[in-house]
Amino acid sequence: AGLPVTYGAFGTGDRPSLLGSVARNAASDWQFVGDGIWATGDAQGALSVDVGNIIFDHGAAVGVKKWSRDTLQEPGDYFYELDAKRVLLRSDGNPADRHRSIELALRKHIIDQSGKRYVTYEDLDLRCGAAHGIGGSGVQHIVVRRCDLSYIGGGHQHTTADGRPVRYGNGIEFWSSAGDCLVEDCRLWEIYDAALTNQGSGTNVQENITYRRNVIWNCEYSFEYWNRDESSRTHNILFEHNTCVDAGYGWGHGQRPDRNGRHVMFYDNTAATSDFVVRYNIFCNATDSGLRLHGRDWTAALTLDANCWYQRDGALLLWGRTSVGADEFFDHQRARGFSTNALVVEPEFVDAAARDYQLTPGCSLRKLRNNGVPVGALP
Repeated sequence: AGLPVTYGAFGTGDRPSLLGSVARNAASDWQFVGDGIWATGDAQGALSVDVGNIIFDHGAAVGVKKWSRDTLQEPGDYFYELDAKRVLLRSDGNPADRHRSIELALRKHIIDQSGKRYVTYEDLDLRCGAAHGIGGSGVQHIVVRRCDLSYIGGGHQHTTADGRPVRYGNGIEFWSSAGDCLVEDCRLWEIYDAALTNQGSGTNVQENITYRRNVIWNCEYSFEYWNRDESSRTHNILFEHNTCVDAGYGWGHGQRPDRNGRHVMFYDNTAATSDFVVRYNIFCNATDSGLRLHGRDWTAALTLDANCWYQRDGALLLWGRTSVGADEFFDHQRARGFSTNALVVEPEFVDAAARDYQLTPGCSLRKLRNNGVPVGALP
Protein backbone atom coordinates (compact mmCIF):
# COMPACT_ATOMS: atom_id res chain seq x y z
CA ALA A 1 0.00 0.00 0.00
CA GLY A 2 2.96 2.33 0.52
CA LEU A 3 3.38 5.13 3.02
CA PRO A 4 0.85 7.94 3.56
CA VAL A 5 1.30 10.94 1.24
CA THR A 6 0.55 14.59 2.06
CA TYR A 7 0.16 17.36 -0.51
CA GLY A 8 0.29 20.71 1.21
CA ALA A 9 1.97 24.06 1.72
CA PHE A 10 4.67 25.52 3.92
CA GLY A 11 5.78 28.99 4.90
CA THR A 12 3.60 32.09 4.78
CA GLY A 13 1.50 33.78 2.14
CA ASP A 14 -1.37 32.64 -0.04
CA ARG A 15 -2.24 28.99 -0.45
CA PRO A 16 -0.74 27.30 -3.53
CA SER A 17 -3.32 27.39 -6.33
CA LEU A 18 -4.24 24.40 -8.46
CA LEU A 19 -6.30 25.59 -11.43
CA GLY A 20 -8.33 23.35 -13.70
CA SER A 21 -8.43 25.96 -16.43
CA VAL A 22 -6.59 27.43 -19.39
CA ALA A 23 -5.89 31.18 -19.35
CA ARG A 24 -6.74 33.18 -22.45
CA ASN A 25 -5.76 36.68 -21.33
CA ALA A 26 -3.86 37.97 -24.37
CA ALA A 27 -5.47 39.72 -27.31
CA SER A 28 -3.62 37.30 -29.59
CA ASP A 29 -5.51 34.40 -27.98
CA TRP A 30 -8.72 35.52 -29.70
CA GLN A 31 -9.69 35.90 -33.35
CA PHE A 32 -12.75 37.71 -34.64
CA VAL A 33 -14.88 35.33 -36.72
CA GLY A 34 -17.74 37.69 -37.53
CA ASP A 35 -21.15 38.69 -36.21
CA GLY A 36 -19.81 39.71 -32.79
CA ILE A 37 -18.22 36.29 -32.19
CA TRP A 38 -14.63 35.72 -31.07
CA ALA A 39 -12.86 32.35 -31.19
CA THR A 40 -9.90 30.88 -29.37
CA GLY A 41 -7.01 29.80 -31.57
CA ASP A 42 -5.38 26.38 -31.72
CA ALA A 43 -2.82 26.14 -28.92
CA GLN A 44 -1.44 22.60 -28.98
CA GLY A 45 -4.75 20.98 -28.12
CA ALA A 46 -5.21 22.93 -24.90
CA LEU A 47 -9.00 22.74 -25.23
CA SER A 48 -9.23 19.01 -25.94
CA VAL A 49 -12.15 18.58 -23.52
CA ASP A 50 -15.34 20.55 -22.90
CA VAL A 51 -15.12 24.04 -21.43
CA GLY A 52 -17.76 24.07 -18.70
CA ASN A 53 -17.38 27.65 -17.51
CA ILE A 54 -15.54 30.85 -18.26
CA ILE A 55 -14.44 32.85 -15.23
CA PHE A 56 -13.80 36.51 -15.95
CA ASP A 57 -11.74 38.77 -13.70
CA HIS A 58 -11.40 36.24 -10.87
CA GLY A 59 -15.15 35.74 -10.56
CA ALA A 60 -16.51 39.22 -11.24
CA ALA A 61 -18.50 37.57 -14.05
CA VAL A 62 -18.88 34.17 -15.70
CA GLY A 63 -19.78 32.97 -19.15
CA VAL A 64 -23.15 31.47 -20.03
CA LYS A 65 -22.77 28.09 -21.68
CA LYS A 66 -24.80 27.49 -24.83
CA TRP A 67 -25.09 24.45 -27.05
CA SER A 68 -24.86 25.91 -30.56
CA ARG A 69 -23.32 28.89 -32.29
CA ASP A 70 -26.65 30.35 -33.34
CA THR A 71 -27.77 30.69 -29.70
CA LEU A 72 -24.96 33.12 -28.81
CA GLN A 73 -27.18 36.16 -28.35
CA GLU A 74 -25.77 38.14 -25.40
CA PRO A 75 -22.24 39.21 -24.44
CA GLY A 76 -20.76 36.41 -22.34
CA ASP A 77 -22.64 33.63 -24.14
CA TYR A 78 -20.21 30.96 -25.33
CA PHE A 79 -20.18 27.61 -27.11
CA TYR A 80 -17.54 24.90 -26.95
CA GLU A 81 -17.08 23.63 -30.50
CA LEU A 82 -16.05 19.99 -30.07
CA ASP A 83 -14.84 19.28 -33.61
CA ALA A 84 -12.64 22.37 -33.75
CA LYS A 85 -11.78 22.17 -30.03
CA ARG A 86 -12.28 25.87 -29.57
CA VAL A 87 -14.53 28.32 -27.73
CA LEU A 88 -16.79 30.76 -29.52
CA LEU A 89 -17.65 33.76 -27.35
CA ARG A 90 -19.95 36.69 -28.03
CA SER A 91 -18.18 39.85 -26.96
CA ASP A 92 -18.32 43.56 -27.74
CA GLY A 93 -14.67 43.65 -28.77
CA ASN A 94 -11.67 41.44 -28.15
CA PRO A 95 -12.37 39.65 -24.84
CA ALA A 96 -8.81 40.22 -23.64
CA ASP A 97 -9.29 43.97 -24.01
CA ARG A 98 -12.44 43.84 -21.90
CA HIS A 99 -11.17 41.58 -19.10
CA ARG A 100 -7.95 41.36 -17.13
CA SER A 101 -8.35 37.63 -16.52
CA ILE A 102 -10.12 34.95 -18.59
CA GLU A 103 -10.02 31.35 -17.32
CA LEU A 104 -11.55 28.59 -19.46
CA ALA A 105 -12.52 25.81 -17.04
CA LEU A 106 -11.89 22.31 -18.41
CA ARG A 107 -14.02 19.24 -17.80
CA LYS A 108 -11.40 17.41 -15.74
CA HIS A 109 -11.17 16.81 -12.00
CA ILE A 110 -8.56 19.14 -10.57
CA ILE A 111 -7.52 16.21 -8.36
CA ASP A 112 -8.56 12.75 -9.56
CA GLN A 113 -7.98 10.40 -6.64
CA SER A 114 -9.62 7.21 -7.93
CA GLY A 115 -8.25 4.13 -6.23
CA LYS A 116 -6.03 6.11 -3.84
CA ARG A 117 -5.49 5.39 -0.14
CA TYR A 118 -3.87 7.28 2.75
CA VAL A 119 -3.63 10.67 1.04
CA THR A 120 -3.94 14.07 2.75
CA TYR A 121 -4.51 17.43 1.01
CA GLU A 122 -3.83 20.48 3.19
CA ASP A 123 -3.83 24.26 2.68
CA LEU A 124 -4.44 24.19 -1.07
CA ASP A 125 -6.53 26.49 -3.28
CA LEU A 126 -8.43 24.61 -6.00
CA ARG A 127 -10.39 26.68 -8.47
CA CYS A 128 -11.72 27.03 -12.01
CA GLY A 129 -12.32 23.40 -12.96
CA ALA A 130 -15.40 22.17 -14.84
CA ALA A 131 -15.67 18.66 -13.36
CA HIS A 132 -15.03 17.95 -9.65
CA GLY A 133 -12.53 19.78 -7.50
CA ILE A 134 -11.52 16.52 -5.81
CA GLY A 135 -13.20 13.38 -7.12
CA GLY A 136 -12.81 9.67 -7.58
CA SER A 137 -14.05 6.24 -6.61
CA GLY A 138 -12.65 3.39 -4.56
CA VAL A 139 -10.83 5.58 -2.02
CA GLN A 140 -9.85 5.00 1.60
CA HIS A 141 -8.26 7.12 4.32
CA ILE A 142 -8.48 10.44 2.45
CA VAL A 143 -8.15 13.72 4.40
CA VAL A 144 -8.96 17.15 2.96
CA ARG A 145 -8.05 19.88 5.44
CA ARG A 146 -7.99 23.70 5.29
CA CYS A 147 -8.47 23.81 1.53
CA ASP A 148 -10.37 26.39 -0.54
CA LEU A 149 -12.44 25.22 -3.52
CA SER A 150 -14.25 27.67 -5.79
CA TYR A 151 -15.72 28.03 -9.29
CA ILE A 152 -16.04 24.30 -9.80
CA GLY A 153 -18.23 22.37 -12.25
CA GLY A 154 -20.40 23.08 -15.26
CA GLY A 155 -18.84 20.62 -17.69
CA HIS A 156 -20.89 18.56 -20.16
CA GLN A 157 -21.35 15.14 -18.54
CA HIS A 158 -23.63 13.47 -21.09
CA THR A 159 -26.63 14.03 -23.33
CA THR A 160 -29.89 12.25 -22.54
CA ALA A 161 -31.77 10.09 -25.04
CA ASP A 162 -34.15 12.97 -25.72
CA GLY A 163 -31.26 15.30 -26.56
CA ARG A 164 -30.96 17.22 -23.29
CA PRO A 165 -27.36 18.04 -22.28
CA VAL A 166 -26.51 17.45 -18.61
CA ARG A 167 -23.83 19.43 -16.74
CA TYR A 168 -22.15 18.42 -13.50
CA GLY A 169 -19.42 19.18 -10.99
CA ASN A 170 -19.01 18.92 -7.20
CA GLY A 171 -16.47 20.46 -4.88
CA ILE A 172 -15.37 17.28 -3.08
CA GLU A 173 -16.98 14.00 -4.11
CA PHE A 174 -16.51 10.47 -2.80
CA TRP A 175 -18.00 8.31 -5.55
CA SER A 176 -19.22 4.77 -4.89
CA SER A 177 -16.93 2.78 -2.59
CA ALA A 178 -15.26 5.10 -0.07
CA GLY A 179 -14.25 4.65 3.53
CA ASP A 180 -12.51 6.35 6.45
CA CYS A 181 -12.45 9.83 4.88
CA LEU A 182 -12.41 13.27 6.52
CA VAL A 183 -13.10 16.77 5.18
CA GLU A 184 -12.52 19.52 7.74
CA ASP A 185 -11.91 23.26 8.03
CA CYS A 186 -12.38 23.91 4.31
CA ARG A 187 -14.15 26.73 2.48
CA LEU A 188 -16.20 25.98 -0.62
CA TRP A 189 -18.11 28.43 -2.81
CA GLU A 190 -19.49 28.86 -6.32
CA ILE A 191 -19.93 25.14 -7.07
CA TYR A 192 -22.28 24.06 -9.90
CA ASP A 193 -23.68 21.05 -8.00
CA ALA A 194 -22.75 20.07 -4.43
CA ALA A 195 -19.99 21.48 -2.27
CA LEU A 196 -19.62 18.14 -0.45
CA THR A 197 -21.02 14.74 -1.34
CA ASN A 198 -20.73 11.01 -1.10
CA GLN A 199 -22.86 9.20 -3.67
CA GLY A 200 -22.78 6.09 -5.79
CA SER A 201 -24.40 3.47 -7.96
CA GLY A 202 -23.97 -0.25 -8.45
CA THR A 203 -22.88 -2.42 -5.53
CA ASN A 204 -20.64 -0.39 -3.22
CA VAL A 205 -19.95 0.52 0.40
CA GLN A 206 -19.68 4.08 1.73
CA GLU A 207 -18.70 4.20 5.39
CA ASN A 208 -16.94 6.24 8.04
CA ILE A 209 -16.99 9.60 6.25
CA THR A 210 -16.92 12.83 8.28
CA TYR A 211 -17.46 16.43 7.15
CA ARG A 212 -16.86 19.01 9.90
CA ARG A 213 -16.18 22.70 10.44
CA ASN A 214 -16.50 23.62 6.77
CA VAL A 215 -17.86 26.96 5.53
CA ILE A 216 -19.95 26.78 2.36
CA TRP A 217 -21.77 29.44 0.35
CA ASN A 218 -23.26 29.97 -3.12
CA CYS A 219 -23.38 26.29 -4.09
CA GLU A 220 -26.47 24.62 -5.55
CA TYR A 221 -26.30 22.09 -2.71
CA SER A 222 -24.16 22.38 0.38
CA PHE A 223 -24.32 18.61 1.00
CA GLU A 224 -25.73 15.90 -1.24
CA TYR A 225 -26.16 12.19 -0.58
CA TRP A 226 -27.63 9.21 -2.40
CA ASN A 227 -26.59 5.63 -2.96
CA ARG A 228 -28.10 2.96 -5.20
CA ASP A 229 -28.84 -0.06 -5.45
CA GLU A 230 -30.31 -2.29 -2.73
CA SER A 231 -27.13 -4.36 -2.50
CA SER A 232 -25.10 -1.28 -1.51
CA ARG A 233 -24.46 -0.11 2.04
CA THR A 234 -23.95 3.29 3.65
CA HIS A 235 -22.81 3.44 7.27
CA ASN A 236 -21.51 6.00 9.75
CA ILE A 237 -21.72 9.29 7.85
CA LEU A 238 -21.27 12.43 9.98
CA PHE A 239 -21.99 15.99 8.82
CA GLU A 240 -21.45 18.31 11.79
CA HIS A 241 -20.48 21.86 12.76
CA ASN A 242 -20.66 23.22 9.21
CA THR A 243 -21.87 26.69 8.23
CA CYS A 244 -23.90 26.63 5.00
CA VAL A 245 -25.23 29.86 3.49
CA ASP A 246 -27.11 30.89 0.33
CA ALA A 247 -27.67 27.56 -1.42
CA GLY A 248 -28.68 28.15 -5.03
CA TYR A 249 -27.29 31.68 -5.22
CA GLY A 250 -24.11 30.69 -7.08
CA TRP A 251 -23.02 31.24 -10.65
CA GLY A 252 -24.58 28.05 -11.98
CA HIS A 253 -28.12 28.34 -10.63
CA GLY A 254 -29.50 30.53 -13.38
CA GLN A 255 -27.97 28.31 -16.07
CA ARG A 256 -29.44 25.06 -14.75
CA PRO A 257 -32.45 23.37 -16.36
CA ASP A 258 -33.28 21.96 -12.90
CA ARG A 259 -32.91 24.83 -10.42
CA ASN A 260 -32.92 23.21 -7.02
CA GLY A 261 -31.04 25.23 -4.40
CA ARG A 262 -30.92 23.25 -1.14
CA HIS A 263 -28.46 22.97 1.69
CA VAL A 264 -29.11 19.26 2.19
CA MET A 265 -30.15 17.28 -0.90
CA PHE A 266 -31.10 13.65 -0.32
CA TYR A 267 -31.84 12.12 -3.71
CA ASP A 268 -33.37 8.65 -4.08
CA ASN A 269 -31.44 6.33 -1.76
CA THR A 270 -32.02 2.58 -1.96
CA ALA A 271 -28.85 1.44 -0.18
CA ALA A 272 -29.01 -0.14 3.27
CA THR A 273 -28.25 2.94 5.38
CA SER A 274 -27.37 3.26 9.06
CA ASP A 275 -25.92 5.83 11.47
CA PHE A 276 -26.27 8.87 9.23
CA VAL A 277 -25.92 11.97 11.44
CA VAL A 278 -26.47 15.66 10.58
CA ARG A 279 -25.98 17.84 13.67
CA TYR A 280 -24.82 21.24 14.94
CA ASN A 281 -24.91 22.86 11.49
CA ILE A 282 -26.15 26.23 10.29
CA PHE A 283 -28.37 26.08 7.18
CA CYS A 284 -29.08 29.69 6.30
CA ASN A 285 -31.12 30.72 3.28
CA ALA A 286 -31.66 28.76 0.08
CA THR A 287 -33.48 29.53 -3.14
CA ASP A 288 -35.73 26.48 -2.68
CA SER A 289 -35.51 24.92 0.80
CA GLY A 290 -33.06 24.02 3.52
CA LEU A 291 -33.48 20.27 2.95
CA ARG A 292 -35.10 18.09 0.32
CA LEU A 293 -35.74 14.37 0.66
CA HIS A 294 -36.57 12.77 -2.70
CA GLY A 295 -37.76 9.20 -3.19
CA ARG A 296 -37.83 6.48 -0.53
CA ASP A 297 -38.01 7.73 3.05
CA TRP A 298 -34.95 6.08 4.59
CA THR A 299 -34.78 8.44 7.55
CA ALA A 300 -35.14 5.78 10.22
CA ALA A 301 -31.36 5.70 9.77
CA LEU A 302 -31.03 9.51 9.96
CA THR A 303 -30.30 11.67 12.98
CA LEU A 304 -31.09 15.38 12.68
CA ASP A 305 -30.04 17.11 15.89
CA ALA A 306 -29.48 20.70 17.00
CA ASN A 307 -29.21 22.25 13.54
CA CYS A 308 -30.08 25.89 12.92
CA TRP A 309 -32.51 26.42 10.03
CA TYR A 310 -33.38 29.79 8.53
CA GLN A 311 -35.19 30.85 5.37
CA ARG A 312 -35.97 34.44 4.45
CA ASP A 313 -38.75 33.10 2.22
CA GLY A 314 -40.27 29.74 1.44
CA ALA A 315 -40.13 26.29 2.98
CA LEU A 316 -37.55 25.00 5.40
CA LEU A 317 -38.00 21.42 4.14
CA LEU A 318 -39.39 19.59 1.13
CA TRP A 319 -40.07 16.09 2.47
CA GLY A 320 -41.17 13.98 -0.46
CA ARG A 321 -44.00 16.10 -1.81
CA THR A 322 -44.73 17.80 1.52
CA SER A 323 -43.56 21.37 1.97
CA VAL A 324 -42.72 22.18 5.60
CA GLY A 325 -42.55 25.80 6.72
CA ALA A 326 -41.35 27.30 9.97
CA ASP A 327 -44.80 26.98 11.59
CA GLU A 328 -45.01 23.23 10.90
CA PHE A 329 -41.33 22.44 11.37
CA PHE A 330 -41.25 21.24 14.96
CA ASP A 331 -44.41 19.16 14.66
CA HIS A 332 -42.95 17.54 11.56
CA GLN A 333 -39.66 16.75 13.30
CA ARG A 334 -41.39 15.41 16.39
CA ALA A 335 -43.72 13.17 14.37
CA ARG A 336 -40.73 11.57 12.66
CA GLY A 337 -38.81 10.99 15.85
CA PHE A 338 -36.13 13.61 15.27
CA SER A 339 -34.60 15.63 18.08
CA THR A 340 -36.51 18.75 19.12
CA ASN A 341 -33.23 20.58 19.76
CA ALA A 342 -33.31 22.26 16.34
CA LEU A 343 -33.45 26.05 16.12
CA VAL A 344 -35.38 28.12 13.61
CA VAL A 345 -33.65 31.47 13.93
CA GLU A 346 -31.60 33.81 11.77
CA PRO A 347 -27.88 33.43 12.53
CA GLU A 348 -26.08 36.59 13.58
CA PHE A 349 -22.92 36.71 11.47
CA VAL A 350 -20.13 39.23 11.95
CA ASP A 351 -20.29 40.42 8.31
CA ALA A 352 -22.21 38.18 5.93
CA ALA A 353 -21.78 40.63 3.05
CA ALA A 354 -18.01 40.18 3.33
CA ARG A 355 -18.42 36.39 3.78
CA ASP A 356 -17.32 36.58 7.42
CA TYR A 357 -19.55 33.91 8.90
CA GLN A 358 -18.21 34.00 12.42
CA LEU A 359 -21.02 34.38 14.92
CA THR A 360 -21.32 37.67 16.77
CA PRO A 361 -20.38 37.60 20.46
CA GLY A 362 -24.01 37.82 21.53
CA CYS A 363 -25.40 35.21 19.14
CA SER A 364 -27.32 32.43 20.90
CA LEU A 365 -25.82 29.84 18.54
CA ARG A 366 -22.41 30.20 20.15
CA LYS A 367 -23.55 28.02 23.04
CA LEU A 368 -26.72 25.95 23.10
CA ARG A 369 -28.66 26.23 26.32
CA ASN A 370 -29.18 22.51 26.80
CA ASN A 371 -25.55 21.38 26.43
CA GLY A 372 -23.27 24.38 25.80
CA VAL A 373 -22.22 23.11 22.37
CA PRO A 374 -21.77 25.72 19.59
CA VAL A 375 -23.56 25.48 16.23
CA GLY A 376 -21.80 26.01 12.92
CA ALA A 377 -18.17 26.03 11.88
CA LEU A 378 -17.03 29.36 13.32
CA PRO A 379 -18.40 30.02 16.80
